[in-house]
Amino acid sequence: MCHAEYAHSVKRGINTLDTWQVLKESISVLPKTDRKKVVFTFLLQIVLGLFDLLGVAIFGILGALAVNGVSSRTPGNRVSTVLDLLSLSQKTIQYQVTFLAIFATVLLVGKTMASVLFTRKVIFFLSRKGASISGELLSKLLNQSLVNVNSKSLQENLYAITSGVNLITVGVISNMVSLLADISLLSIMIFGLFVVDTLIALSTLLIFMAIGVTLHLLMVKRAQSIGSEQAILSIQSNQSILEILSGFREAFVRNRRFYYSRKISKERLKLADNAAEIAFMPNVSKYVLEITVVLGVLMISALQFSIHDAAHSVAVLSVFIAASTRISPAVLRVQQCLIMLRSNIASARPTLDLIKSLKHIETLRETSDALDFIHEGFNAEIKCERISCYYPEKKTPAIFDLSITINKGNSIAVVGPSGAGKTTLVDTIIGLIEPSQGTVTVSGLSPIDAIFNWPGAIAYVPQDTLVIKGSVADNVALGFPNTSYTENDIWEALKTAHLEEFVKLLPNGIHSEVGDRGTKLSGGQRQRLGIARAIFTKPKLLILDEATSSLDGKTEYDVSNSILEMQGKVTVITIAHRLSTVKNADQVIYLENGSLVAQGTFEEVRKSVPDFDEQAKLMGL
Repeated sequence: MCHAEYAHSVKRGINTLDTWQVLKESISVLPKTDRKKVVFTFLLQIVLGLFDLLGVAIFGILGALAVNGVSSRTPGNRVSTVLDLLSLSQKTIQYQVTFLAIFATVLLVGKTMASVLFTRKVIFFLSRKGASISGELLSKLLNQSLVNVNSKSLQENLYAITSGVNLITVGVISNMVSLLADISLLSIMIFGLFVVDTLIALSTLLIFMAIGVTLHLLMVKRAQSIGSEQAILSIQSNQSILEILSGFREAFVRNRRFYYSRKISKERLKLADNAAEIAFMPNVSKYVLEITVVLGVLMISALQFSIHDAAHSVAVLSVFIAASTRISPAVLRVQQCLIMLRSNIASARPTLDLIKSLKHIETLRETSDALDFIHEGFNAEIKCERISCYYPEKKTPAIFDLSITINKGNSIAVVGPSGAGKTTLVDTIIGLIEPSQGTVTVSGLSPIDAIFNWPGAIAYVPQDTLVIKGSVADNVALGFPNTSYTENDIWEALKTAHLEEFVKLLPNGIHSEVGDRGTKLSGGQRQRLGIARAIFTKPKLLILDEATSSLDGKTEYDVSNSILEMQGKVTVITIAHRLSTVKNADQVIYLENGSLVAQGTFEEVRKSVPDFDEQAKLMGL
């Protein structure tokens, strides 16, 4: 899927989003035991909400005691019952007020601190769980064929595995737990107010519900729209940055540097504006709720003093003010959680789609980091039996009904015009692609099982070598910890790749840094570094995909001779356009339009294929 199509699908999916279904999908990301922990935390938050209710009720009693104390009246039945339960009825009013004030403060402050502690633990727990899910997703993604891995762009996969996972665990699940906890707190507080005074409960409910619904309608849909746009813009921006950094030479020559600079700046500016708008939204809710509490106090005061006496009115007003200090922040948190949920649900959609697509994919089998240079029991014999390979959205097969046998120790050259199926054939041999029909075996097993049983016995050198930011040794032993090999192992591989003399001249030898993407090396040196990496594990099957194409004539000749010295010991498969590199192969396989046209020695294939013969003549062979 191209990037434009992917962005369109995300937008379309968000517009028809079933929020509850997405929440369900997000929760199902967690294992069953972890879901139970989240539910337990939610129930604990409900229990803590009862402490809020008790603290607010005590403040109402304090208000009643204050008015009764000033007017020298006896407390009402409800207040007297509470004082009796706390054994305070015989104490002085000063003692009663002091005790109740301290008790209410301890309850409310203690509940707040406990909520902060539990919220912190939940966020840390979910954040760490997100890291675990990211690792599992990556393992599943890498346990697929090359076609499936490449079905989405690098940036789409990167976003889904990293930022998207964090949005699900911390952004969706954590906010959902907080939302439910605050809704339960609001329910408890409103229920308590109904017990105290039906009128005040209805007034409080109507005031805060009206404000909550209004804010929801104004901001939540906007947050959802921004969230979906953020996901798309983030992928687009990262893709643009990767394009210009990877293709700097071409952009320089084509004078396109300013175009990319302007394009990326616009994308980052839009991202910044969206982030600022999301960050500002809670402030709107906060200030609106502050005004609501002030107006609510005035309205309740006028209502209570117009229909009740001072003692009752002050007690009810005390309860409302105390309840508002708990309800108002809870409403604000609910509003913020709804905004963040809608925004994060939209942004997390790529990850949920990836999780769904990988649901039935197993994680990678655990492998050892130990190096094996012997590969005992491995037989570098390859059999391809009537294999056909079809790529998605392609009508014609890349390979059709192809059968070949490659014997142990042979040197094989795969040649043919562009698009003939050469790389596809190699990809099936090393297990990157499973044939749509037919079977491929290496050492009597499927390529994947052969690689798992004898890691390092099969080596592959691509046309464009990956060079990481690190030392020469890090690049040669890529993927293996430095405790699993010796410096001599590195030097041996460098010698075969004819890179030994160059590395000896470097300031720190094999520990010299090569720069980001190998910027301190020439193109030929980077390619030889890739050959050294392949030779490092002393493979029994070596596959070279245009591996010497960027080398100068002298170096290509030297490297080719080093590989020729392996004949009889190592099975070598070479894809090459330069016929000089395949002239001495034991067997040449000529492909065209995905089919086997000719197979035999170099001269035999020349006689069978006129085009091949013409190319050989043009090169003076």
